[in-house]
Amino acid sequence: MNFKTSPGNIISNKNGMALLVTLALISVVCVAVFELTKKLGASALTIMSETNNFKAEKMAFSGINLAMLILANDANHSNSDIDSIQEPWADPVKLAKAVNALEFKDGELVLSISDELGKIQINALINEYPGHKFNEHQKKLWERFLALAISSDKSLDVRNASEIINCIKDWLDSNDDDAITGLSGAESEYYEALNYPYQCSNGPLNKVDELLMIKGISQDLLKIKKNSMELYSDIITKNQNIANLEQDLIVFPSLSQIFTVFGIEDNNDNKKVKNSRFKYPGTININTANGIILASILPVGMEDQAKELIAFRSEKNQNSKIFANTLDKGWYKQIIKLSQNEKKQFEKLIRYSSSVYRAEAKIQFNTTNVSLIGFIKREKNKETGKWQSKLLKLDRK
Repeated sequence: MNFKTSPGNIISNKNGMALLVTLALISVVCVAVFELTKKLGASALTIMSETNNFKAEKMAFSGINLAMLILANDANHSNSDIDSIQEPWADPVKLAKAVNALEFKDGELVLSISDELGKIQINALINEYPGHKFNEHQKKLWERFLALAISSDKSLDVRNASEIINCIKDWLDSNDDDAITGLSGAESEYYEALNYPYQCSNGPLNKVDELLMIKGISQDLLKIKKNSMELYSDIITKNQNIANLEQDLIVFPSLSQIFTVFGIEDNNDNKKVKNSRFKYPGTININTANGIILASILPVGMEDQAKELIAFRSEKNQNSKIFANTLDKGWYKQIIKLSQNEKKQFEKLIRYSSSVYRAEAKIQFNTTNVSLIGFIKREKNKETGKWQSKLLKLDRK
């Protein structure tokens, strides 16, 4: 969302920053112990007996609270419904300034915020829940993504795109008498026959790592073909070991950089109905999506133009810190040329706004390192009309 004042309003404005810091500190003092105990369960009680760990947890949780305040403030000072990488919450430098304003005497806190709706929504592969029909647009998205990731040379890459898609569908679907999708799907009978048996979920995933429980999927799911590596360049971190460059298949990013389990459609009326249906639209924010995801939603043969979309989003005026291009609805038309049919299909997969974010707070306190990940939903309070942030889930990495 664009600020009515300057883009750095939330961080550069002294009064706003003072209020932000005050609220963050109050939030930490009042809520930290309660929230950590509630969301981290028994582990929080153990941490309390270990002074360094407990202090580190509290400081990291203050970072999550700060992220919530930054996101709410972003929405409340916006004059549009556009969310993009051009906003202060996505700027590491501005986030670092906000963290510094907390004035921690001990420990070093690093905060990052990313958009969950700029990722592939795993649960959107099914049209609706409960149900067993493919969302055909999402199925094509998966086919494109896997075509970019999987080598066609089976002597080098034994992964099978059809098997992966069919098995994910069978894991998610229900009300089909455990029917197997295609020739390569898998329902409970397959999983219960394993050496360490478990049941098929037959419902939406609750966390991304659940993918690894599904037949045909392992950590190798995101191995990269060498000729597709540039599409991952914006998410491969410098400290990753890019080894064996002579091989066709090399390093892969983490699952959480590509996929999300969030994105359920807001429908307050349905919440009042027991056993009501719900769905995940699966539309991806092209203002925040990374290179490989943008390439996956582009038509076949246009993958390389994902890099042009990223360059357009990030371009700044010469000798200026101001972004050169606005990311209004339809901005992609300035860079890529699509036929009417291609445009129609493309726009069924995209969005320009977001409501769910991932905040990661890393703290180094003495010899203790702690990383908390908070999944935050931004929503409008019906009574006040003000935007607020809600913590959906808290994980310790």
